[in-house]
Amino acid sequence: MPIRDLRSAPSGTEFRPDVAIIGGGPVGLTIAREFANSRCRVLIIESGGADFEAAQQTLNAVVNVGEPVVRDGVESPGRGYNGSLEWLNDIPPFELRNRVLGGSTHTWIGKCASFDEIDLERRPWLPVSGWPMTRESLAPGLDRAARLLNLGPNLYDERLFGRLHSPPDELGFDRDLLRPFFWQFSHERDRHGEPMRFANVAAELVAANIEILTHATVTAIHLDESGRRVASLDLRSLDGASASVRPETVVLCAGGIENARLLLASTSVMSSGVGNGRGVVGRYLADHPRSTLLQFERRDINAVARHFNFYGLSDKGATRFYLHGLRLSPAVQRREELVNCAAYPVQIHSARDPWAALKRLMRGDRTRLASDLAVVARSPAFLAAGTFRRKVQKRGMMHRSDALRFDVMVEQKLDAESRVTLSDQRDEFGVPIPRVDWKIGPTEVESVKRLARSLASEFVRNGLPQPRLVDWIAEDDDGKAAFTDMAHPSCTTRMGSDPTTSVVDANSMVHGVDGLFVAGSSIFPTPGHANPTLMTLGLAMRLADHLKMRLERRPAATVTSRAVAEETVAVPGI
Repeated sequence: MPIRDLRSAPSGTEFRPDVAIIGGGPVGLTIAREFANSRCRVLIIESGGADFEAAQQTLNAVVNVGEPVVRDGVESPGRGYNGSLEWLNDIPPFELRNRVLGGSTHTWIGKCASFDEIDLERRPWLPVSGWPMTRESLAPGLDRAARLLNLGPNLYDERLFGRLHSPPDELGFDRDLLRPFFWQFSHERDRHGEPMRFANVAAELVAANIEILTHATVTAIHLDESGRRVASLDLRSLDGASASVRPETVVLCAGGIENARLLLASTSVMSSGVGNGRGVVGRYLADHPRSTLLQFERRDINAVARHFNFYGLSDKGATRFYLHGLRLSPAVQRREELVNCAAYPVQIHSARDPWAALKRLMRGDRTRLASDLAVVARSPAFLAAGTFRRKVQKRGMMHRSDALRFDVMVEQKLDAESRVTLSDQRDEFGVPIPRVDWKIGPTEVESVKRLARSLASEFVRNGLPQPRLVDWIAEDDDGKAAFTDMAHPSCTTRMGSDPTTSVVDANSMVHGVDGLFVAGSSIFPTPGHANPTLMTLGLAMRLADHLKMRLERRPAATVTSRAVAEETVAVPGI
């Protein structure tokens, strides 16, 4: 599989693949993998290069006019990154996108979960909710996605208790209020603890029918005169190179902001943008508002952490670890007309944590050599107990921590006025910069407060220490609610059967534009509360199956004629 660079392409180059995939992130690469060694020729078009380059990231600029906003006396909870990824907390809202082969996995921590059944239901109190498929019908695609992500079984609720080697105690939380929820983490197969990087997936994608073109930003989608099919794509590089693509099928996989932006900015035939005849493209922008709910005194950390930590199960010769948290029950969501949300534990490790000190020593980090040696020397019993816990009990490692809190990510009630539009500013290619107006509504705020108060009361009722609610929840002062985005933009090209409230149909094809498909979190009909990667890849598997069936129905002569056309038009040696 060749990786080509647009900057070295001769002027006037024209590519003619069967399928053009816009975006070389996890979604685009997942779809491409499904075509490996088929008779369908695939071109993956990536705006960045094989490595992270600061210049490319300037193309992620937005004009942010909505949430999160700075409020007097309100401290932002941040995105929660720490360690080597702490710098990500400083990236402006909706600009935390990676123009690099491998996309978002360049900087993620691997956190994965699937949506709950209620997330896909039509909920009367949530307008435009409901998915055009069931959770059960998505299961095969999600299982394939889990295998690609090197995950364990796709279980994220109480069913895990019977599978875990040493499960947490079932404390008797009121199931009418709270339900267990788990997350697992995607890791590289040969490097334990290293999140899976899809740049490595790309490197392993060796197939003669698949090509990757880097440093190639798609600046416009041109329709034919009828406005019913894609005629061509314009490609540009920051160095001034340009080319065009004339594909049979296009799959737009550029992310929740960029998918909408590119459709809106492509006005050569349709003045309102591609697929935007009803003005829906860019609407219903959702993310996962994140906030802190409560925290415990330092003396109480161990009593709580033993119930809310990582727990392992054996799966095909490997141990898979799941993080235990709690979510609002479906019953309370229905009764009180709330949205889904889940709380997860966050431990802040002490500077004197023996395991952190031992890890630094083992990897040759001498920055704290004297203190690390002293900490390890004073902690043989602590390290022995942690080893037993990890290797025998298959539980999360014991750490010496200074703080334990519970954070939340909450689903959003869709709002048509929460949206991506185009600003008057333009990027280096002359394409309008996105204008992002993200709104957080009262339903999200009430859901978060309900979860926090339920947690606090149920902790005490079950004999755990009393937590301290954050001030705005304790004082019921919504004006001081503190939320931030999680760089999970969703729903801007949402899936549905009604073109007045959706952009793509149940097969992910843009309404009215044959052969133009969209993939990724932008097609979510509703955003759920869980990290989106597993769901996006499950939907990508589903879309790939649909595209293969669609393209396999073509007569063999069609493929041959396209091959001849490319040999005639494309410039050799690119």
